[in-house]
Amino acid sequence: MEHYKFLEESSGSFIDRYIHTELDAFYHYAVNETGFEARSDVRPNGREQELSDVIAQYMGDDISHAQRANITAIREGHQVVIGGQQAGLFVSPMYTIHKIISIIVMANEQSKRLGKHIVPVFWIAGEDHDFDEVNHANIYDNESVIHRVKYYPKQEVTDSVSHVQMETEAFNAALNKLISLLDETEHTKPLFSMLSQLPDNWTEHFHKIVHELFKAYGVLFIDSHYSQLRQLERELLTWQFEHHLEIDRAFREGQDKLAETIGERQIVTDTNVHMFMQYDGIRQLLKYEAGKYVLPKSEVSFTKEEILQMIDTSPEIFSNNVVTRPLMQELVFNTLAFIGGPSEIKYWGELTQVFELADINMPVVVPRMRITYITPELLKIMTRYDITIEGLFEEGIEYFEQNFLKSKENYLVEQEIKAMQQQLDASFKAIHQLDNDAELTELARKNLEHHHRQFNYFLETYRKQIKRRHNTEMKHFNKLRNELTPGGLQERIMHPAQLLNRYGLDVFSDVIDTFETYQFNHLIIKTNE
Repeated sequence: MEHYKFLEESSGSFIDRYIHTELDAFYHYAVNETGFEARSDVRPNGREQELSDVIAQYMGDDISHAQRANITAIREGHQVVIGGQQAGLFVSPMYTIHKIISIIVMANEQSKRLGKHIVPVFWIAGEDHDFDEVNHANIYDNESVIHRVKYYPKQEVTDSVSHVQMETEAFNAALNKLISLLDETEHTKPLFSMLSQLPDNWTEHFHKIVHELFKAYGVLFIDSHYSQLRQLERELLTWQFEHHLEIDRAFREGQDKLAETIGERQIVTDTNVHMFMQYDGIRQLLKYEAGKYVLPKSEVSFTKEEILQMIDTSPEIFSNNVVTRPLMQELVFNTLAFIGGPSEIKYWGELTQVFELADINMPVVVPRMRITYITPELLKIMTRYDITIEGLFEEGIEYFEQNFLKSKENYLVEQEIKAMQQQLDASFKAIHQLDNDAELTELARKNLEHHHRQFNYFLETYRKQIKRRHNTEMKHFNKLRNELTPGGLQERIMHPAQLLNRYGLDVFSDVIDTFETYQFNHLIIKTNE
């Protein structure tokens, strides 16, 4: 593995403006040395003992020496670099892995630079209930065709994924399909062995995979819907609930201010409570209407006193939404830096006044690293067609594909067709001038349209014939499209199993070892043969 190219962020994009401090007014610390140094002076919040116990209980006994040392570091009040993600099928997609790698690289870099022990932490968004977002994985077959591998349970999922137990038949079907799409290598059996021995619980199956891949780096994992964590958060949930109207007002005002600068809103929600409640096996947003707290899907309502009582006795049935989750994270952890994707960076900027309402600052908010993997085979194809990395991402593969096809077309054929069309247009115009009878004019118009359709059909067929004659080249362009820019960045589609199967279960250690410093630019990593 080697760093092959760095692609700078597009000038004027949100992330470009953010990392160049144009949007500092919406965040409490700049993403630079000054920001990290200032944030590193923040004192522990007093919850470190209880928090370390909760993390230790969640992670269990099967942890590495580095993880055990980091649990101790949490207990001693050391800061963390933190980020999180939903638990997808077999992890899925690659940007989840890249977020964990970003957390590790940033924690290591700041530990050295600040001379302090900084702990990498990754939270699993177990409270999320949008199962359609996490129940699938995308896998390339040996023809570079993308297949969706989906988990099909018999029971509909309406609750938080932390409560989902895998159905054996559906899980095995998904696993077998995933493995069948991969080329068999020396690493296929170890990969299958790891995936076939996963826990039945949905978030635990995710936790098991990322734990195995990154335990050597001391990464601590916690399910944000873990019942013991929710017990720790009880008083904080109470405070959030009692101040939900002020939180809502602070959020709306902060969102309006950022929207005036960047021209868009990231968070879309109609709740004014910003908390979910589990009821009737369904995770539902609470809404405050006419003095009552309503769950629309269950058509029930509660008084303020009833909600407060339930938070006190059963905090595990409550969870945060996108507005309150960042705040809760910072009330629980002593965070040096939060690592997030572009959308997360935007919505944190909408929450500045929410943090100020709680009398705390948000940490340094850092864009996660974006990584694309390119094989020697793909580089050879690009060289054959004079495609550069920069050109591929700026112009798109379609630009080069169309240029290739144009170079194979006989321009005289198209020229002759166009001449025939022009001649036909002139002839019909002459007919109209000789006799402009309305009925004849309409008949002539329809005939002309028919002939134009035939000419266009001929050209379309001619171009398809060119593609068929150059089938090998078309496969090359499709391979580049699907593997490098599949409708967006590779990491949004590609699944970690592709690299694990090709290079082994320690492949991401090889990736991490290539980093000397954290990268804000889009990184192209050249893989081994």
